[in-house]
Amino acid sequence: MSRVVSKNLFNFKPAGQMDDDVKTMDAQFEEMMKTPEVKQTIDRWKELELNPDPENDMEFVTLMRAMMIPFIKSITENEALKYGGEQTTTTSFKVPTTHEGDFDVPVEVYTPKNLEKETKRAAYVYAHGGGAVALSAEDVRTGSQCVAVDMNVVVFNVDYRLAPETK
Repeated sequence: MSRVVSKNLFNFKPAGQMDDDVKTMDAQFEEMMKTPEVKQTIDRWKELELNPDPENDMEFVTLMRAMMIPFIKSITENEALKYGGEQTTTTSFKVPTTHEGDFDVPVEVYTPKNLEKETKRAAYVYAHGGGAVALSAEDVRTGSQCVAVDMNVVVFNVDYRLAPETK
């Protein structure tokens, strides 16, 4: 079966305005992608993909984390996102589990301050991205707090153990 190509849905040039801080961050990212270190890492990823085994998988993930985490932190430390933490209250709890060894799943809860006294509140449960191999709830805390404020909901930011260390 041939792939359907949309004429309108995905084939459009984005239009609109980009804030100066986003333009700056985009330019920094583009420059970072041109560095010899990044090119070397990408070349190594390609080599590792050709020879999948547990040791190569772990090296691939280690390299990915080394690149991904600083990039994500540069976004979450942006001054424009501080309002999320300022306008929410953060609490936490743990969910006990017994599969694959005892592990309590950490959950952070971000409640917009204007909803603290409300008893009926919408909720958003978020399990962080990263393909289950990178990042943590802490890495996406700032963005999750902003989601809580912008959507006016309580956000449950669920952490989890990462692969390939945890199977």
